[in-house]
Amino acid sequence: MRKFLAYPLTVLYFVIFGITLVVFHPIQWICLNLFGYNAHKKSVSILNLVLMWCTYLLGTRYTFINKHRITDDKPLIIVSNHQSMNDIPPIIWYMRRHHPKFVSKIELGKGIPSVSYNLRHGGSALIDRKDSKQALTAIGRLGEYIEKHNRS
Repeated sequence: MRKFLAYPLTVLYFVIFGITLVVFHPIQWICLNLFGYNAHKKSVSILNLVLMWCTYLLGTRYTFINKHRITDDKPLIIVSNHQSMNDIPPIIWYMRRHHPKFVSKIELGKGIPSVSYNLRHGGSALIDRKDSKQALTAIGRLGEYIEKHNRS
């Protein structure tokens, strides 16, 4: 029975996931261009919360346990074992007070509503994995940005 339900729920999930990305794309644009970085950051955090809610349709549940006090007064490096598109929203949502930024392949910077916009305008580094010089330069700029603005 579970397998039978998985197919229609997966289709429903992808429809709602896609609609969420399309709806939040103009919201991000408006927030960044009219109200600045903090409004854009809040819109991205809410986007990622809604993307997490979408996975509830599939039976996914999240638990975030942090037994340590993570300081707010200096930049952080967050290392995660990235497995799919579904592990980024919890990182952004649960670590939102630390303003997480990402190193991402350059192909994700085009064509994906909300995701591409945030990668291009939210402070992340887009790297060409075939061009090590470009990648190192982009990661270096990200490091400077993180240091200057106290991001993660």
